[in-house]
Amino acid sequence: MGALAVLDAALICAAYMVSLHWGTPLTERLSRSAFEHLPYLLIFMVVWFAAAIDQRLWSLRWNETLEQYLAAVTKTAANATIFCVVAMALFSEQQLAREVLLWFCILTLVVLLLFRALVRATMWELRRRGRLLRRIVVVGANERTLGLLETISPKRGCGYELVGLLEDDATRCDLLRDFDLTYLGPVKELSRIIESRRVMEVYICLPVRSHYELIEDIAHYCEGSGVTVHLLADLFPLRIATSRLMHIDDIPLLSLSTIPEAHAQLAFKRLFDFVVSSALILILMPILFIPLAILIKLESRGPVFFAQERVGQNQRRFKMLKFRSMVANAEALRAELEDMNEADGPVFKIREDPRITRVGRFIRKYSLDEFPQLFNVWIGQMSLVGPRPPIPAEVEEYTWSQRRRLSVRPGMTGLWQVSGRSDVGFEEWVELDLQYIDNWSLTQDLVILMKTFSAVVRGRGAA
Repeated sequence: MGALAVLDAALICAAYMVSLHWGTPLTERLSRSAFEHLPYLLIFMVVWFAAAIDQRLWSLRWNETLEQYLAAVTKTAANATIFCVVAMALFSEQQLAREVLLWFCILTLVVLLLFRALVRATMWELRRRGRLLRRIVVVGANERTLGLLETISPKRGCGYELVGLLEDDATRCDLLRDFDLTYLGPVKELSRIIESRRVMEVYICLPVRSHYELIEDIAHYCEGSGVTVHLLADLFPLRIATSRLMHIDDIPLLSLSTIPEAHAQLAFKRLFDFVVSSALILILMPILFIPLAILIKLESRGPVFFAQERVGQNQRRFKMLKFRSMVANAEALRAELEDMNEADGPVFKIREDPRITRVGRFIRKYSLDEFPQLFNVWIGQMSLVGPRPPIPAEVEEYTWSQRRRLSVRPGMTGLWQVSGRSDVGFEEWVELDLQYIDNWSLTQDLVILMKTFSAVVRGRGAA
């Protein structure tokens, strides 16, 4: 809604001005203009707007509870703050005073939460008094209808007035007796009900296979009468995937997906990966990459980097880079060591691997061998956080459910690393990856990165 977007922008600007007033000493306040830090406000505003669109914060989302709605607002503000701070740290020579930034973050979150709570409370009260309601009729009584009514019940304040139910078999209405829904008669009464009850929307819960022609007749009638028709699209039960409607030209499609559909947040994740990997490559090149390259070359013959074929997002193969921590012919020696494999599942791990060099043992313990993967992140083959990319031989042994971990871009670190790294068994490893995919958020990525730093410094679980 345009009004919400404008009011959001006004509140963010107000929080910015107040934070400048409270967080800047009087002497600086007199000599420095509010426009001096305007880029910080613009960064926050752009990120907030993109994240708000992705979270649908400018639609009223009446099917959610107030707690869920405000949690989405908090998550969006947190994501905007994170990217704002990172952008400031990486690109700004003149930092915004910490007091100003702290006040800005706190005030923005508070005013946006209070404003959104007030909007919801106002709309709830108006609808409780019978204002702004959409009068609807439900066609068909079954388990699908039961789920619909639980979602749009007037008790939840979703803004619907349930006129009643049309069903050819009146006995089926017993399934819905807890909702005190008025039985309006058989489906053929729909035209009369729409005209006499000023119905605005019709929800069709009939099974498509056995009622195709009837559903088509209802849709054609409502189309000619200017009444909106909703056909429940849960055609079959889904265990994991979420569904959404999309269009290719004029062709409507029901899309089923098991990966996050937060497109704006995924775009920010890629931007974050690119910016952070670029900065780390520039910083670490003289103090880490070059010294380690010299040590590796001094200890054993062979290349500095080890490039191994891995399987990435959507089963695309790429060369993952590492500092070489083993002897040059390590891959050829693997077949002789298969009996020593200590990992379960289609994974090869030996804690005391005889192929590892002395320098390799040190850099593997503290995961220094992984840093060249920053180039994979920079290119876009990997992400900073995500499931670890497997080798092709491991993927061939995956079950269909395990292959779902290949539906997102692989990462340098993930839940597996902050949960024990090589001490985690294969089944638990995959479960953690799938848990990450199903519950992904930018905030979770940041937490994993911070925990990874702690795990790497202690060298816990490395192999």
